[in-house]
Amino acid sequence: MFDPEIFKNYIEIEIELQLGNIDRCRKLYELYLEWFPENCYAWNKYAELERSLAETELARTIFELAISQPALDMP
Repeated sequence: MFDPEIFKNYIEIEIELQLGNIDRCRKLYELYLEWFPENCYAWNKYAELERSLAETELARTIFELAISQPALDMP
């Protein structure tokens, strides 16, 4: 099901990323995942962002946080 609010959040993150506002992207992912901790796609995108910035340990930590969630929307 399409959720316009989720779509809006992804657009905002992508804009901040294009502007080079990495800290703002991180904050947006953190806020988004507080509200939607079951969203596997968001966890993956956040970890991939960190990996692309050569923040391997941070990416690993994000993946570990993702799999520790009580429920996820994909297996």
